[in-house]
Amino acid sequence: MDSGSHDSVSATYRNGRVEFDDGVPWAEGTRLVVSRGTPAEFDPSISGHVIIVGFGLAGRCVADLLDRTKLTYSIIERNPVTVETQKALGRQIFLGGAACAETLVAAGLNAADILALTIPDEAAVLKSIELARRLRPDIHIIARTNYSSQGMRATQLGANVVIKAEQAVAFQFYDRLSGYLRRIAQPAK
Repeated sequence: MDSGSHDSVSATYRNGRVEFDDGVPWAEGTRLVVSRGTPAEFDPSISGHVIIVGFGLAGRCVADLLDRTKLTYSIIERNPVTVETQKALGRQIFLGGAACAETLVAAGLNAADILALTIPDEAAVLKSIELARRLRPDIHIIARTNYSSQGMRATQLGANVVIKAEQAVAFQFYDRLSGYLRRIAQPAK
């Protein structure tokens, strides 16, 4: 890792050691710079709360909808630049991943009604479903997967609703193409 590279990972300090929440693809002896991160406290009195995981296009669409409905939400995001930008805009956002219990709890899992997993990383989505379902059996989980096969796995792990990118693309092709074919198949008058 060069000195200008900054790969953000989630870790916990315990018993005088830093333990990574997930494995890292770094060679032995990789030098690290460690800084302490303290998430903002979540107000547990809020009800009707949603946790959005990922603040890409899908996460932003969910946030826009929630802004219009006046429901409260918090965001979990891995990109530190996005986190800082959104904090500056007044959003309640936490740096980390939803496959980490501490991050989910900091984002308000105990008071949340919905967990919206909008990230394209299927492995992280599946881990997050499993963890959230274990910590909060009653939470409504809506998850994104890329493929139908992983969507079935997400349902088996406890997702209430699964948006499968593969199917969404197929439906869009069918819809757009069928409309076009209807127009060109009509006889000219």
